[in-house]
Amino acid sequence: MNELVCAVIGVGSMGKNHARVYSELPGVRLAAIVDTNEALGQKLATQYGASYFLDFEEMLSSIKPDVVSIAVPTTFHFAVAKVCIERGVNVLLEKPITPTIAEGTALIRMARERGVKLLVGHIERFNPVVIKVKEILESNVLGEVFSVMARRVGVFPPQIKDANIAVDLAIHDIDIVNYLLESTPEEISVHKKKNHIEHREDSVEFFLKYSHASAYIQANWITPVKIRKLNITGSEGYLEIDYINQTIQHYKSNYEKFREELDSKSGFSDYVLKYLDPDLHEIHVAKKEPLKEEIQYFLRAVISGEEIDSTFALNALQTALYEGKS
Repeated sequence: MNELVCAVIGVGSMGKNHARVYSELPGVRLAAIVDTNEALGQKLATQYGASYFLDFEEMLSSIKPDVVSIAVPTTFHFAVAKVCIERGVNVLLEKPITPTIAEGTALIRMARERGVKLLVGHIERFNPVVIKVKEILESNVLGEVFSVMARRVGVFPPQIKDANIAVDLAIHDIDIVNYLLESTPEEISVHKKKNHIEHREDSVEFFLKYSHASAYIQANWITPVKIRKLNITGSEGYLEIDYINQTIQHYKSNYEKFREELDSKSGFSDYVLKYLDPDLHEIHVAKKEPLKEEIQYFLRAVISGEEIDSTFALNALQTALYEGKS
């Protein structure tokens, strides 16, 4: 395969970035832009030397792309992805996979049966800090992980018109916690609330219990400052991660260093003072654009035939959709 022919269906806030990334990559030709907003679609198509289409099925017949990115509203994910898969086109589908588990399961099954790649775009999996934190946990530097806390808050995004806060925003951290702990929650408690939006929840708190750890996830569209942070506490220390700035701070526990003082009555006060002053290490990672990393991974899989299993997207969606207590 000398050149991958790519198309983007839906060029709103995320789709336009997919188009940009495809245009920047070697060995890739961005052949088509599809959007119901003709002015926007035509503008981007002209900018990148691509063809514009109002109808995605017409584009599939005319261009016959190897790969499509689908970044349409969630309500249309199943219908658009289904047609692309049936046409034998590899699909990078923005999260959430679909509005329902049944539709998501059907898409994964169809892709497997048709022998095409389906990757659901949970972009934080490709954030350099998440990749590094995964390495840290696997090396046991943090010891046994006890708890994870995530905050993903900010102002309301007007482009999101058909998903609530849990499915649109909290689902990122649900997936990352599942990924880092290599499991899914055994118990779920959730509180969703409509504060400023009449028909959709705009704030949510999840408390998730895993077999050996717990997680608290807070997401909202009401905090006037954008925060994207993840904190992990283990038996040997603590990690503080900033998704936006791509920084990691590692606070190493001094517990073992001063254990003898803890065990002696005379040394207890000194132990407390020293224990409150942990060793801090700034862990540096090479800053990269997560979306570009994600798209490059997807294209490599298409070229090499590497298997992609998007079941993780269903697991995250199942928790995000949860309404009761278990």
